[in-house]
Amino acid sequence: MLEIFSSLLSGFLDHVINDVRGSVAGYAETYLLSTHDLSRGGAQALTSDPALQAMYHLTLGISDALLVLVYVWAFLRSMWERGFRPHYTLKVMLPRTMAAIALAHFGLLFGQMAIDLNNVLVHAAWTTPLQTGPGPAAAFPWHFALDNPFGFPLFQLAVRLAIVVMISILALTYVIRFALLSVLLAIAPLAALCLILPETKNYARSWTRLFLITVFMQFVQVLILRFASLFSSDLSGSVMQALYGLAVLYLVLKVPGLMNASAHLESKAQHLAESTAKRAIKTAVGTHRAGS
Repeated sequence: MLEIFSSLLSGFLDHVINDVRGSVAGYAETYLLSTHDLSRGGAQALTSDPALQAMYHLTLGISDALLVLVYVWAFLRSMWERGFRPHYTLKVMLPRTMAAIALAHFGLLFGQMAIDLNNVLVHAAWTTPLQTGPGPAAAFPWHFALDNPFGFPLFQLAVRLAIVVMISILALTYVIRFALLSVLLAIAPLAALCLILPETKNYARSWTRLFLITVFMQFVQVLILRFASLFSSDLSGSVMQALYGLAVLYLVLKVPGLMNASAHLESKAQHLAESTAKRAIKTAVGTHRAGS
């Protein structure tokens, strides 16, 4: 009785795994190897989506209107506040305003250029031979575990189920990435406007950091998969190859979090260096005045 139940359960789970793998793995591979708008048939530029362009032009109009308010605020502050800082801020604002206007009005163009650069890097990382002479074609490291028998049946089932769950998470991650890129491109004019005032420049930096991480995380993931596919072929169809594919897939899922953590660490180091430089300047000025 136990054997019958075990075989029925194994058959049911195998059917579920095959069904999920067939419906999800294709989408994961499609979105993993390129960043295009596939909703209208064929690979098209992400910024050519009509809904994205309509939202972008709306935020562009809002940012143009807010630009007047930004300058009114800056002029009033320079009139009411006394000291060196308000007048210095006005001198700094002019080049920042020119850069903000250029970035706001050409945000879709610059964003698509970054996406195209990522697509080129992904294609080069996935198709460039990494061996001298003819080598095996690039393949995802988890394909062996899904297509070949290894180990005990229960162990195979557990590993395959884990891989299918991670592939589903990866596909969901790329759906979220696609939506996040659309939102970031749509609000690019507002992010560019934040460059002008010192009080809001940190928001522009946060937008830039998030956009770059969202775009180029794909290249980092594909680069890991390319090297992993090369090393997995040396394991020659063993249980370790199946576990290796599972481990690589887990590492690929951790890439966005690791890139975000490293970006925050870099930002903290930059803030620490800036604060240290300011304290050193204040100390030098105070020492000079005391000596005078």
